[in-house]
Amino acid sequence: MRRTLLEIPIPFTDWHLPIYSYGFMLMVGFMMGLWVVRRKAYTEGMNMERISDLCLSVLISSIVGARLLFILHHYGDYASQPLEAFKLFKGGLSFYGGFFAAIVTGALACRRWNLPPLRLLDMMAVALALGLAFGRIGCFLNGCCYGDLAPDLAWAVTFPKTVDAQLNVDGSPAFLHHLEEGWVGFADPHSLPVHPTQLYESMWALIMFLALDAFYKYKKRDGEVVLLFCILYAPMRFFFEILRDDSEAVIAGLTVSQVIGLPTFLLALYLFVNGRRNLGALPAG
Repeated sequence: MRRTLLEIPIPFTDWHLPIYSYGFMLMVGFMMGLWVVRRKAYTEGMNMERISDLCLSVLISSIVGARLLFILHHYGDYASQPLEAFKLFKGGLSFYGGFFAAIVTGALACRRWNLPPLRLLDMMAVALALGLAFGRIGCFLNGCCYGDLAPDLAWAVTFPKTVDAQLNVDGSPAFLHHLEEGWVGFADPHSLPVHPTQLYESMWALIMFLALDAFYKYKKRDGEVVLLFCILYAPMRFFFEILRDDSEAVIAGLTVSQVIGLPTFLLALYLFVNGRRNLGALPAG
């Protein structure tokens, strides 16, 4: 865990500009994703300026959507401290909130600029998988999205106790949770061993990127790649949620991501299989 990647000194002052790992890795993920989309769009002769504008619009909307869903899920934590909602550097983005916000924004932008929406969604699905691989590394460095206890796991990780300027314990999230449960004490330097769920998802996202990028050349209709993204991501996210210890159940013992992911997977699988059986089932982009 390394929340602050580095600090840049401000000349002629005692101030330092912190570069937070979470935000930095999100930026790296976006730049890599933009590279993927622009590369594919260039080979198809699209307007590169419009593609860049589209990606920026999608980025902004996805962050807003991801943050809103996270805040709604943890409303009680923000009701008494509403300004905390703006502190993105602490983490707190819900993938599905950003995913669906990006789809809506992308579709509207494509309509406005006369771009093929399903084809662009396919490109962005490949880019999203790569961006997610970097983003989850940011989660690991930030200490959020931590896993359940795994004391006997050879590759389990521990997260450190952190203190603020007044020496009050303010993290990491895993340490605070274990402290609340009475599993560790104030004198302990770190949390108990937990699953590195952030790295699990990062590795799976990288595998998804390689699979989706390879499949892109063989798709039969526009829209198939984004459907395949949902088919590959939703069940694994469902499994990762079981290993995580920072997500509360909301319905029938399922977390928000599991509740959203299950119908998303079933719908995507139906559309993909039906589309392969009957090419007319999926409209062209």
